[in-house]
Amino acid sequence: MDEKKENIKYDVEGFEALTEAIRALLNRFPGLDEGEKIAFATLRQTGGMAMYPGTGAVVESERKSVTGRVRQVCRYPFVVVYRHGGLGEADRASAKERLDALGRWLGRQSVALLGQRHRLEAYPALTGGRKLLDFSIQAPAYLCERDDHQVETWAAEFAARYENIF
Repeated sequence: MDEKKENIKYDVEGFEALTEAIRALLNRFPGLDEGEKIAFATLRQTGGMAMYPGTGAVVESERKSVTGRVRQVCRYPFVVVYRHGGLGEADRASAKERLDALGRWLGRQSVALLGQRHRLEAYPALTGGRKLLDFSIQAPAYLCERDDHQVETWAAEFAARYENIF
């Protein structure tokens, strides 16, 4: 029995542009504390937030017109990790809710943060014929690690969908 090997395509050129745009967007999240930033693939041992890209920007679909114009719809998976020490039960629930609220906000849903409602009105412009379409939560926030010093690491998995026209 022959198994079909799937031919996975990546938008390699879009990786850098998407990574920078998503980082900038994440750092506009109204649920961040004053001066807090979501770093790129850098997380302190004692706490902080970071964004880690997944497998790269995968081409989900591609259509080529008779004139040679190509329209791709791509998916860019990434994880946001939140590390915090000494969490009690209420703090754990808050850490989970914070990451889940980030996902809803990225999906342009209204979220309540510190007694106010916030909604992302528009996605940032991208370069090179790319346009953000939407974001989805691939896995809601979950506890992925607790070390010997009671420092917990929470993570939520997201994906950005965008179109690439060239």
